[in-house]
Amino acid sequence: MKTALFRAVPALTLLFVLASNSSAMACAACYGDTSGSKMGNAATVGIFAMVVIMFIMLGTLLAFGFYFARRAKQTYPDYDELLSDDATPPAPNPGTSS
Repeated sequence: MKTALFRAVPALTLLFVLASNSSAMACAACYGDTSGSKMGNAATVGIFAMVVIMFIMLGTLLAFGFYFARRAKQTYPDYDELLSDDATPPAPNPGTSS
């Protein structure tokens, strides 16, 4: 049953692609015809906007990763030292810079 389905899906996809209109295959920017037409300019702006959004998202993830890496390198006092009742402040850690 599964093998018949795996064979039918690519065959149906190929059938739909061949039966569709040829203008639906690619946009004007993909064909390189962006010289002055409103459709070509809109496609170019849309593609540029998607690329900019993608780079903003990837940059945000990269910055978030660097934040976690920097924070993981910081050393903190022991848990017992943080909960101690004495009023003396904890000694500074030698690995941190202020």
